Amino acid sequence: MLGDIFIQSYQVSGTVDDLNQGLCAYNDAVRDNPGSVVYLADLGTSLLRRFEQFSSLLDIKKAIVLLKSPAVLTLDGHPDKPSWLNILGILLLRCFERFGDLDDLNQSISRFKAAVALTPDGHPHKPSWLNNLGSSLVRRFKQLGDLSDLNQSVLRFEAAVALTPDGYPDKPLLLSNLGTSLLSRCERLGSHDDLNQSVLRFEAAVALTPDGHPDKPLLLSNLGTSLTSRCERLGSLDDLNQSVLSFEAAVALTPDGHPDKPSWLNALGYSLLRRFARLGDLDDLNQSVLSSEAAVALTPDGHLDKPSRLNNLGNSLLSRFERLGDLNDLTQSVLRIEAVVTLTPDGHPDKPSWLNNLGISLVRRFERLGDLSDLNQSVLRIEAAVALTRDGHPLKPPIINNLGNSLLSRFEQLGDLDDLNQSVLRFEAAVALTPDGHPDKPLLLSNLGTSLLRRCERLGSLDDLNQSVLSSEAAVALTPDGHIDKPSRLNNLGNSLLSRFEQLGDLNDITRSVLRFEAALTLTPDGHPDKPSWLNNLGHSLLRRFVRLGDLDDLNQSVLSSEAAVALTPDGHPDKPLQLNNLGNSFFRRFQELGSLDDLNQSILRHKAAVTLTPDGHPDKLSSLSNLGNSLLRRFEQLGGLDDLNQSVLRHEAAVTLTPDGHPAKPPRLNNLGSSLLRRFERLGDLNDLNQSVLRIEAAVALTPDHQPYKTLLLSSLGNSLFRRFERIGALDDLNQSVLRIEAAVMLTPDGHPDKPSLLNNLRNSLFSRFQRFGGLNDLNESILRSEAAVALTPDSHQDKALQCSNLGHSLLSRFQQLGDPHDSQQLLFHLTSAACSATGPASIRFHAAKSWANHAHIHQPSSVLRAYTTAIRLLPELAWLGLSITDRHYNLSLAGHLVRDAASAAIAVHDYQMAVEWLDQGCSVIWGQLLNLRTPVDELRKSHPNLANQLVSLSSSLETAGTRSSAVADATQPQSLQFIAEQSHAHALERNHVLQQIRELPGFKRFLLPKPISELSPAAKKGPVAIINISEYGCDALILLPGLADKVTHVPLSDFTIHKAQTLAKSLASIVGTTGRNGRLDGSHEEEMVPEDTFSHILSELWFTIVRPVLNALAIMPPASQDLGRIWWCPTGPLAFLPIHAAGLYGKDQAFGSKLSDFLISSYTPSLTALIQGFCTQSESKRDLQLLAVTQPSAKGQSYIPGTHDEIKCIKQHAEGKVPVLWLDEDMATIEKVQKGMKESRWVHFACHGVQSTPPTESALLLAGSSQLKLSNIIELNLPNADLAFLSACQTATGSKELQDESVHLAAGMLLAGYRGVIGTMWSIMDNDAAQVAGDVYAHLLKASPPDLTRAAEALHLAVRTLREKPGAKKSFLHWVPFVHFGV
Repeated sequence: MLGDIFIQSYQVSGTVDDLNQGLCAYNDAVRDNPGSVVYLADLGTSLLRRFEQFSSLLDIKKAIVLLKSPAVLTLDGHPDKPSWLNILGILLLRCFERFGDLDDLNQSISRFKAAVALTPDGHPHKPSWLNNLGSSLVRRFKQLGDLSDLNQSVLRFEAAVALTPDGYPDKPLLLSNLGTSLLSRCERLGSHDDLNQSVLRFEAAVALTPDGHPDKPLLLSNLGTSLTSRCERLGSLDDLNQSVLSFEAAVALTPDGHPDKPSWLNALGYSLLRRFARLGDLDDLNQSVLSSEAAVALTPDGHLDKPSRLNNLGNSLLSRFERLGDLNDLTQSVLRIEAVVTLTPDGHPDKPSWLNNLGISLVRRFERLGDLSDLNQSVLRIEAAVALTRDGHPLKPPIINNLGNSLLSRFEQLGDLDDLNQSVLRFEAAVALTPDGHPDKPLLLSNLGTSLLRRCERLGSLDDLNQSVLSSEAAVALTPDGHIDKPSRLNNLGNSLLSRFEQLGDLNDITRSVLRFEAALTLTPDGHPDKPSWLNNLGHSLLRRFVRLGDLDDLNQSVLSSEAAVALTPDGHPDKPLQLNNLGNSFFRRFQELGSLDDLNQSILRHKAAVTLTPDGHPDKLSSLSNLGNSLLRRFEQLGGLDDLNQSVLRHEAAVTLTPDGHPAKPPRLNNLGSSLLRRFERLGDLNDLNQSVLRIEAAVALTPDHQPYKTLLLSSLGNSLFRRFERIGALDDLNQSVLRIEAAVMLTPDGHPDKPSLLNNLRNSLFSRFQRFGGLNDLNESILRSEAAVALTPDSHQDKALQCSNLGHSLLSRFQQLGDPHDSQQLLFHLTSAACSATGPASIRFHAAKSWANHAHIHQPSSVLRAYTTAIRLLPELAWLGLSITDRHYNLSLAGHLVRDAASAAIAVHDYQMAVEWLDQGCSVIWGQLLNLRTPVDELRKSHPNLANQLVSLSSSLETAGTRSSAVADATQPQSLQFIAEQSHAHALERNHVLQQIRELPGFKRFLLPKPISELSPAAKKGPVAIINISEYGCDALILLPGLADKVTHVPLSDFTIHKAQTLAKSLASIVGTTGRNGRLDGSHEEEMVPEDTFSHILSELWFTIVRPVLNALAIMPPASQDLGRIWWCPTGPLAFLPIHAAGLYGKDQAFGSKLSDFLISSYTPSLTALIQGFCTQSESKRDLQLLAVTQPSAKGQSYIPGTHDEIKCIKQHAEGKVPVLWLDEDMATIEKVQKGMKESRWVHFACHGVQSTPPTESALLLAGSSQLKLSNIIELNLPNADLAFLSACQTATGSKELQDESVHLAAGMLLAGYRGVIGTMWSIMDNDAAQVAGDVYAHLLKASPPDLTRAAEALHLAVRTLREKPGAKKSFLHWVPFVHFGV
């Protein structure tokens, strides 16, 4: 009686002390009356109450023992037996929930069944006993998966609800339990009716429960769970929102400290996580984490639900990591779920689920950090989860599915085919174990489709690909509209369709692929974490459709979609490299179509970023390497940068090496490598590159099945390589095989395919080459037909149009030469003109088309000759583009040959002498002109537009510094590697062009930094006549500018001189000065090696009669009466650059005064009129005091000793004493660093050392301390605004390059470019003792005046050479005095 009072008080107040007092009273009653089943039952029931309060294991075990006696021993019919059976069932159920012993659960169900059976209908407790039986059956269903338990559970709950009248206080709870059971059956069988009925029961339960009722939060929570499930099944956003609201209300109605509060917080966290997954709202995700953290914090250690709440927190943290990339979230996710697994004993029914979730978090951490142990552990954890989950358990299929995902990830990382096969098997098993109609079936089908797609990509199985499409289609079809996963399944289907299109070329597949990706995007809200992925895939699919159909809108949309994908993806995200790679592909294709160099550069930048961000070993690295190689190759073809070509080969070699045999991407990667090797052969001529190209592409063809759409491209590539090998080696079989391969490629390519024109063009090349070898007109005619078809099929804006028009023009030219048909002549001019004037295509192609146009027009259409040359000369800056290294620019200009001189001859022929002068200044010394242009002061611009001026100066400075780089293969690991500098140069050159366009749109700046017109060139003659000697196949002429005659050009035809004579004289001179031992500054021991003088005398007399005397006559210059001679500047072109015009004359014993140039004028040279004008410009007012830097190196490594250098400087110092300070750097002191520093501090510089002319010419150098060299490339980097005079008392300092006759690539010209206004140099090797004498005489004359006058340097050299020539004693050979020359003012 006392115990009842305490228990009743506890039920009202909830005071624990009342509960304990009641237990004590019942315990005393049992002690006093051990046989009383009533007391035993009362004590056991009270222990149950305390267990539910404190979860004490001792209480529940003791309660079971106590209640077994009254429940079992009491006879049926006893009024309390059903109640005691019911309480015993509850105790056994709680014990099962704590320990997982299935016998406890079975015993619980038996007790509940007995209680129900013993209770008559109409008894007020019957609904409660039915409810408890239903709950126990549900629990056994969850453990064993026996559907009959679930069905029986629903029946019991329905009976309980039916027996309970409306208004009865337990009705809401019974409705709620029925709803829970119906929800479980829906999850097992997929019945929409069960799901809807579940929601209705929960809604009714909530509606029947007044606010403030203690069960209201529980019922709201159950309603939230059911709505969440319906959302997951049917995709209704309203259900998801109502679910969140229900959980929020449950939390709000539950006071702090209430034992159920953690449960409601946990459920709210899960629901918010689902809404984040649907809408991508970061606030939902953060609130999910907070709710889950609160649930975990409020749950005491040891609590039964602690593991499940830790698990949900781990899932929320994982999702936040996937959204924001915070590594701490990922780490915490793994820690939380690891704690779950640790806290859960083996045999616990939820252990497999926790292991599964841990595996998912580990695989995500692997994707972030790349630690393979995480990936391996993920596979092991999920394998354990699968093993612990009995067959038939509803969680078995999703866990098997997750194992498939981890195995697929490991395959993608390590490439182990067994992992891929096992992944497919797991997905197939998951699908097979899942009944039709189950809500997870679409997900499992979609994953199976993805895994089959990967296996197809690895092994090339068409059956896998078709099955992938079917699985993905089924997944989409089974997913209702509005479902949260519909976009991802549409995306996966799009991927499979795209891959099948790439395999089979079915246009329907690519169209459907684009539509699926577009649908996925439409259904995905902004901010959703998957949106970038869908955008990336849409961009890729649009690109593939463009390649197939050529619709430019698809291409532009592809770029936009890919750019959006990259922009929306945070740095560090594992998908970023793939998206950058695809964006690079879209930019690359748009460049091919429209020719924008910016698109090509952007393509390379994106591909490089993709390669850099992709870890070694990752399978996507190979694709990025290959694509980067393609972009670099195309830029080489566009601009000619050798570094791009070498880097392309390296990237393709890496991609091929890392691609395993049997991989379907191996053939195209071999083909790409072969194409790069072929281009390198064409550039450098290494036969090994050519042979390797053929081998690589032959392997690619052999590995590619006939059904592959890209086989045609491989056949064409093989044909091209064989064609080039035939040209090099002459093997007829190579030529015939080339034609056969490309013919097969053309036949296999359907009309309308965008690659068809390129293949037709390649076939034209092979046929044309066979015609050139054998002269078969049929091959020539077929070549023209193929070329015409290629031109007709190629849009005007396409990159290849210029090449195809040019090739057609050249084929027609050959037929015209064969047959003389005037129509062919007209057509070839039309097509060459189209190629030359094309807005797109490599500058080299357009330039050579213009050159061929001009050559043909000379005879057959003279009216268009000047237009052809105008077009070609305007292309020279593109041919020698500022973004390239000087070495590459020189190479490209060497291909231009003598076009500028031919153009000048054409202008002269129509008496347009001013145009001829403008063209020669623009087209000769192009690179020197570019560098002077970069250094042009912008004072006027800065006054009105300082920002543009500063921007231009900055970009010009960057380009000038970068331009002197080598073209060697760069070390990509160096932060400032040549490769990196080249990328910067390309970007800066494009940006500078844009800035110049802006400047030229300003008032007064229309011609800013454009080629100078004659009015701006005439000041070059301010101090004396300037004679430009132009020589070409069409004639030889002098064009003379005279002081005070603005814009007037005096023309002097030199009809007795021809280019063939110039070449003969230059060859004769080379045979003299190029003999053994004459490539260094020589000591007196070589005096006896001099050759007979008659050859040299003949050269000088020819120059006198055919060039110099006609010029002097035209100028009406007579021998002066005094020694005060005038000046003349010579600007020779072509082979004349190697001939000593300054020494022209007759040197026989009896020759009278006035028979040589030096009797009339003092000669100087200039590389161009612009360079001479630069020398006349007023220098900075902050000019330093005069100082002379003297540099001597008599014993350079590998050269003969030249003892006279020291005497030379001592002599100079003697003349300079008290007038000019001398800074002398001798031998080991003459390091590059000290010499360059001295050059910056001194206005005059004198080098007495060895000099060498090299190939490439920018490597020509002055030899300094040890083995160091002051190279031409070093010199032109200097910008010395205070420099005046450079005396290069070394050998070969004014020797040019035979390949670049019009570019003045020698040390003397380099000194002019560095800022020196005058330079004394040598055309070939000089004698050591002559050098000292000439230097001493020059400085003696210069330093007579105070202050010394730089402009008298030419006069000083003139007098010094005359002294050397006329020195008493043995007559000096021409080789002694002729090589000394003066450049500049």
